[in-house]
Amino acid sequence: MDREQARFVLRSFRPDGADVNDQDFAAALALAIENRELGEWLAGERVFDAAFAKALATVALPEHLLQEILGCLAGERGDFPQAEDARDAALIGAVASIQPPRALREEILAAMGQPGQATRPGKPVWQRLAMPLAMPLAAAAGIALAVFLTRRNDPPPLAIASPVPVDVVQAGFIQAYQSPSFSLDTKRTDHQVLITHLKSLQLPCPGCLPPGLAKLKGIGCRELVIDGKRGSLIGFDERVNGVVHLVIFRREDVCGELPERDHPAFAQSGSWAAARWEDEQNVFILIGNTAVEKLATLF
Repeated sequence: MDREQARFVLRSFRPDGADVNDQDFAAALALAIENRELGEWLAGERVFDAAFAKALATVALPEHLLQEILGCLAGERGDFPQAEDARDAALIGAVASIQPPRALREEILAAMGQPGQATRPGKPVWQRLAMPLAMPLAAAAGIALAVFLTRRNDPPPLAIASPVPVDVVQAGFIQAYQSPSFSLDTKRTDHQVLITHLKSLQLPCPGCLPPGLAKLKGIGCRELVIDGKRGSLIGFDERVNGVVHLVIFRREDVCGELPERDHPAFAQSGSWAAARWEDEQNVFILIGNTAVEKLATLF
């Protein structure tokens, strides 16, 4: 063993002397005793390592650091929780759609790396950092987590007394549709069969469809629960413009003034086009990933 090889080995020598009798260090230590320059270097290294270890011992670690590190490692491996039922899958899909702020990672690392600042007891560091971001995250999660896709055999969530804004209903459908677990319970081409099925579940149903929509073939239907309110969802196959969905909720469950069917309110939100109207019993939203002009041809 030469001097450089001994330096390489001795860089792992612990400053408390715990490695003195370790056979892996025997040859390197013997050379340090014989070589004055190497011995002085080792003494300096042990002083530095001891000071560094003492400094580290004064750092207060965040209470939940281990859990946060393990959570990050699980995310890197794709070790995400597995849904046990449709409701869990919908919730996981909704949460996955929330994008964290771009600078969040840098802010966490910066806060954990501030020298001379002891960590205050109480909330974990990620909770303290998240406080300034609470409002934008809550706004995104408020809609995403309000959406629960229920199966026929699942008990519906408890209804909430206050009506749901029509904008939340529309945004809730988009979140549900984009969830990885989204599916239609009953699949039939005859939309009258689909309506009969929804009636059997005591869900709101259309009395009269727009002329263009009535000519289309159905795809399927399901129950859609948003913010505790039970509604219906019917899919239609529009060959030119793609799939369109009709969302139906009872009038008393939705707040917001809407026009009648013959004069629907059209709106474009990103790639989604929607037409809204109401009758005495229900509120309707016809929505598709298309342009408003194309959606208007169904009326």
